[in-house]
Formats: sequence, structure tokens, C-alpha cells
Amino acid sequence: MRKEVANWGLYPTIKANVYEPHSYNEIIHCIKNNESIIARGNGKCYGDSSLSKNIISTSNLNKIISFDEQNGIIQCQSGVLLSSILELIVPKGYFLPVTPGTKFISIGGAFASDIHGKNHHIEGVFSDHVTEIKLINQEAEIIQLSQNEPLFIQTAGGLGLTGIIVEVSLRLKKIETSYIQQTSIKAKNLEEIFQLFEDYKNYTYSVAWIDCLAKGAAMGKSILLLGEHAKREDLKNTNDTLSLHKKAFLNIPFYLPSFTLNSLFIKIFNFLFYAKNISKVQTTTIHYDPYFYPLDKINNWNRIYGKKGFVQYQFVLPKENSYEGISKILKILAENNLGSFLAVLKLFGKSHENRYLEFPIEGYTLAVDIKIDNALWDVLDKLDVIVTELGGKIYLTKDARMLNDSFEKQYPQQISVAKKFQSDQIIRLKNMYKDSFLIIGANSDIAKATALKYINEHSNGHLILAGRNTESLKQFVKDHNLEAKSTVLFFDVTDLHSAKGFIEKIPCKPKWIMYAAGVLYNNEECINDIEKNKENIYVNYLAAVNIINALTNDHNPNLERIIGISSIAGLRGRKSNYVYGAAKSGFHQYLFGLRQDLKDRGILVQAITPGVVDTKMTAHIKKPGIAVKPELVANSIFNNKKSFEIYPNLTWYIISKIAKYAPEFIINKL
Repeated sequence: MRKEVANWGLYPTIKANVYEPHSYNEIIHCIKNNESIIARGNGKCYGDSSLSKNIISTSNLNKIISFDEQNGIIQCQSGVLLSSILELIVPKGYFLPVTPGTKFISIGGAFASDIHGKNHHIEGVFSDHVTEIKLINQEAEIIQLSQNEPLFIQTAGGLGLTGIIVEVSLRLKKIETSYIQQTSIKAKNLEEIFQLFEDYKNYTYSVAWIDCLAKGAAMGKSILLLGEHAKREDLKNTNDTLSLHKKAFLNIPFYLPSFTLNSLFIKIFNFLFYAKNISKVQTTTIHYDPYFYPLDKINNWNRIYGKKGFVQYQFVLPKENSYEGISKILKILAENNLGSFLAVLKLFGKSHENRYLEFPIEGYTLAVDIKIDNALWDVLDKLDVIVTELGGKIYLTKDARMLNDSFEKQYPQQISVAKKFQSDQIIRLKNMYKDSFLIIGANSDIAKATALKYINEHSNGHLILAGRNTESLKQFVKDHNLEAKSTVLFFDVTDLHSAKGFIEKIPCKPKWIMYAAGVLYNNEECINDIEKNKENIYVNYLAAVNIINALTNDHNPNLERIIGISSIAGLRGRKSNYVYGAAKSGFHQYLFGLRQDLKDRGILVQAITPGVVDTKMTAHIKKPGIAVKPELVANSIFNNKKSFEIYPNLTWYIISKIAKYAPEFIINKL
């Protein structure tokens, strides 16, 4: 079923084919019948690590297979939620060995993300407590893996890129009660909270709420929340020592306006939250639910960020660099008013640093939820640089926007990812060029002028220049010193069956696509020469539709803009060039329909309607004095990033309207 899908951060939102199998055989069928696919549990992973054009939802794999109460081992299908496990095990005197900040994630997702909790410095990651898993690999085989096997290690934290996890066996933690003895300690700044973490590092659980908008001497003011499982003798006011969590009692029924969660609101919230602890140290006994899962009491709390959603930016830094890096990052967030009332600091212990996508390293991790706005992305790019330079990592389970350069440096332990299992995230992270521009028919003078303009506008841009005459393209690249910023590919647009092979050769997923191939024959040539007419129809219409369809169906999460060179001749048939105009008209109408189809994906489709341009293609015809240069057409592309039709100047805009709407007796004279 085709659905609109987003994870907990509500960004990005995509349309995907979502399969909801009830059996392993149905999963095998999905794997065999899709070129690529990714598993998705309950969608609580914030970013795009479980998004793809084809998604296998594990929500129907929701059976608890066995529970060995004597040894504390539970075996579940991968779609079982941690909340369901708690409902079974807590009354029996067991708890999860590692748990994140919500109980509404699937156990398969917990393993795929190799989640950490407030006890990482003592008890490690989730996979340390998993005895075995069952996985369906890219050959559609069901295999069983135990802790020391290489594929088990690659799958732990591997974000579903090694296969579909279908079963997990987990060793549980024995508890006497379902309560936590909590100690809260206020810290006046970042230096003090770091010292408190070190002073209390022997506590099983520790986490700090941090005011990320505080400045100056108060920067990093925090409340440290320490925890230990309460013993029976610690409970004085209840006989129900193994009580379960209660259902959520609040619900956010709709998306709040984006202005609701502003910096003033966050400052007020942070002030009140810090002030509620009247004394410096407070001790209390609370149920596990508010300690581990404080936000689970509010259904759909992500809607407070509005329809655009939010990003959870979580990073870890080595211990020796943590104070320096977190100080810098808090300062930048405060200066840009990018506050969060959900800012959490934790201490990590030693971990599996040699694993493929393993996040924790010994040090400190900070997580902040930030509402999406246009100013956010540049700031986060700056934070990435700090994290990378100081030897840290971004948490991929939460990530929705990190670029290839940071990824390659932060996660150098690379493995060969199964092509069958691809997420939008891994496509983005493997994309070497952030601002890449694919130009088909790149020998066109308009194409070359646009390519040069693009490189001037995008300092990190990369051109993918495709055409039949690659020698000419290579000379163009050499003449403009673009060797480090260009890839030249052979592509004959008239070979309709070569589109798939061509796309496989493209080195990255392009941000912009331009179709600039074209031929210009007069009516007499097209009417009297079938080969020229065939080329007219192929190059100006059929081939254009063929390759653009292939590119838009390639599921490119980076694609933002498609530009096609149309013609005023395609707006309305005229006796001087109606055969050429018919082909261009078909392309023009195609682009307009494509614009409507891709609007929901946030992809802008535009048609350049340039009029007469002084190019080598028009060298054989007599040009009016109002003919424009290719550079003017290129400038118009960059000046108009909204409307469907792009004109180089006001003169050609007026001429196009005359051609489109003038009475027939006027058109007859043209």
C-alpha cells in the first residue's frame, strides 16, 4: 500500500510502498520482489533511517514467543513493543536491561539502533544483553545468529542494512520493585554538572536535563537525575511493589502553530523547570515510568513542533574533548536562539568502537530537540564540524540531515552494505556531493552557461555532465578548470533502453536535474525526412520523458529541482514550425503535469521558455535583435525558483503571452 510516511521527528515526510506482512514467508516474498527495501518498526527513530521507497513494517510481527522466568530470557518477534514486554515481565520481577526515553519502540528497532540508556556507563548497549537474533538476509534466507558471529555484530546498530530482523532473544534484569530511588542535584553551570557526573559515576542510572539557552556564567545549568532500582524495604507507602505503568492521560490532537514553540516559551519553561527543585539535592522514590519515560504520558507530543517537525541533534564526544565541545555547541545554540526544553546530557562508558555504525564512545552525549526552520541547517552544519574535529559522532538513529563528509570521518569502519536493504538515510550519507547537478544534453550552450552559474553559486557543487560528445564536454571542463568539480558521462538520449544503465553510472544522487538536449528542424525538413522527424520527436519529447521518468522513479531523497528546456513554439502551433512545436508542446505539458505530481515531495519542476537564444543550435537561422545570450537564460533560472515557466526577460515574457493568447488572425501571420 502506498502511504505518506514520516518518523517521530515528522521530517522528512515521503511517499512509500509500505508492506505489512504477517508471516516470514510474506517478508521473503517482499524481499524477492523489490529491488531495495528497509524494515521499519514503530517509527520512533526521528529521522530517515527507516524510510525508503519500499518499507517492510514489522508491526504485525508482534508475538512474544517464549518467556523463561527462571533464567530471565524473553524471545519475541521483532515488532513487539518494549511497552508490551514490560507489561509481561515487570509483574514477574524483571526489567529491561537497557531502555531508551520511550517504551513505544519495537525490540527489533532497539537492536537495529543498538539503543543506549541512562546506564550505558555501567551496563552498555542493548546488544550486550541480546543472546541471539533471527534475520532474513538479501538472499531471502532465515538465519539464526548468536552474539559472537560477525553478522550479529554488524546487525547490532546496523540500522537494518544487513537484513530484516524477525526475532530477538533478550536477557532481562532482575528487580524487586517497579520503583526507582531518584536523587536530583542542581548544577549552576556546565563545569559543575561535569564534576557531578564524575562524582556519581557509580550510580546505575544518571542523566541531566540541561538549559541550552543559558549564557555566561550560567551556561549549562542543569539538574542531574540519579537512579537505582528500589528494594522492597525502600517502599513505605505501597504494597503494590511491582505495579505497571499507566496509559497516557494527555493527547495533542493537532499540530500546533509553528510560532507556539519559540525561544521565549523555552526560556520560561527552562526557568520554571530549574526553579522547581527548591533545594540543591532532593531524594524521592518514583515509579519507573516518569523516570525512564516522562514524555510517554503525552500521546503525539511531537505535534507541538508543528507540521514542519523537528530534528533531534544528538552527538557524543570523547571524554577528554567533551567539555570543550559541548561548551562551544551550547554557545552557538544560545547565540542562534535554537533552544530546546528537551536537552539531555548523559555519560557513556567504554563500548564497541570497532563496529560499523555503533554510536557510543567513552565520553558525554548531548541530545537537543530543535524545531525546523530555515536558519537551522547552516547552524547544524557548523556543529557537525565541531563534533567531527573533536573526534565525536552524530547518532544516526536520530539523524535526518548529516552529509557524506562528516559521516565518512565519524564512521570509518565501513562494510559492504547489502544493496537489497537501502534506507533514504544511507543513500544520503553515501552521497559524496551535497550540491550535485545532473545536466542531460550538457553540450547545449544554455546547459554550459547554467553549469558555470551553478558552480559559482555552489562552492561545494559538483556537475554531472551527460551527452553524446564526451570529448567536447571534457574540453569544456578543462577550459574552466572544473576537473575536481565535474563528472562527464556518455549518454545517448535516443537509446530509450539505456536509461537504467546510465542512472547506475551516476556517482551521486543529484540535487538538480536539467534536460537540455534538443534538435531544431524546420517544418519542411521534418515533413520530407522521416529520420529528422523521428529525431525531433525522440530528442525533444519522447527521450526527455523517458529519462526524467526513470530519474524521478529512482527514489532520490536529495532531489529538489527538475528543469526542462521548453520553447515558445510549444505554447501554440504556428504554421512556421508546428512540427517542432508539437514535440516541444508535449514536453511542456509533461513538465506541468510532473510539477503537480511531485509537489507533495517538495520537488520543484520548471520549464525554461527562452525565446530565440544565440546558440550554435540557432546559428543557421536569422535571429531578431531581441535574441538573448545563454548567460541571460542561465541567470533567469537562478532568479526564478517558484513559477512554472521561466523567461529570460520581460520582452520574451510578453511575446510568449501574445503567442499563447492572441487571436488566430494574428497567429496566422507569425
